[in-house]
Amino acid sequence: MRLLFLDESGKLGEGGLFALGGIALRDRDWPELRDVWHGTLAAHGWPLDREVKWHGIRKGEVPPALADAVYSALAAAPFARTCACWTPTAGRSSSRRASDYFRSPEDVYSTALMFLAERFQHLLAEEDEVGAIVVDSRFREDDRRLRRFFADLTEGGTPYMRLDRIVEGLFLGPSHYSIGLQCADLVVAATAASERGVGEGAGYYKRLEGRFARHPQSGALEGVGLKRFPEPGERAREHHRLF
Repeated sequence: MRLLFLDESGKLGEGGLFALGGIALRDRDWPELRDVWHGTLAAHGWPLDREVKWHGIRKGEVPPALADAVYSALAAAPFARTCACWTPTAGRSSSRRASDYFRSPEDVYSTALMFLAERFQHLLAEEDEVGAIVVDSRFREDDRRLRRFFADLTEGGTPYMRLDRIVEGLFLGPSHYSIGLQCADLVVAATAASERGVGEGAGYYKRLEGRFARHPQSGALEGVGLKRFPEPGERAREHHRLF
């Protein structure tokens, strides 16, 4: 089984760039990820039950030496894939087709989740496996809506495919209890920060870039490990098979 841990960057409903992304790994690789994470934190005297997240790095709450060590560990950790989905607000797109996906903050989040679920489905089909998605819990009502949306998505599929290899339902929980969700936060936040022109984020993103999923034939990153929607130049091309 594969596990896909997801987190977000950006504030829904406040304009600008919103990103949803995460890490995918095999269940049998989980002990190695846990040991790498614990070993890195212990080496810097950081309590194992205290979160390491991008917000803390940006605010200086996480020592720079620990932040560097954590991103170095992530660059070598046993992730099968990393991926991120960019979804600007409707106001940044003149495409009628694209703006249909941004009518509300919930639509923005759902659009990003749909694109990521499709990429996860491709990975599972490629490996002949099934998988589950773990998401950072938000607020109780938001979680209910998200579960309803994803139930409909797994039952009826997306406009482009069925998600028959993803275990039905989402697993939601607070990130401070999950190493996988903290790793997802660091991956997507640094990548989004790089997209926004934040130098610190760009540096950490470069360490991780080699771990992002790429097209098996062309080696292309765009549209596979990184999905921008609407696409650059306001082109809303039809979705195509990426893995």
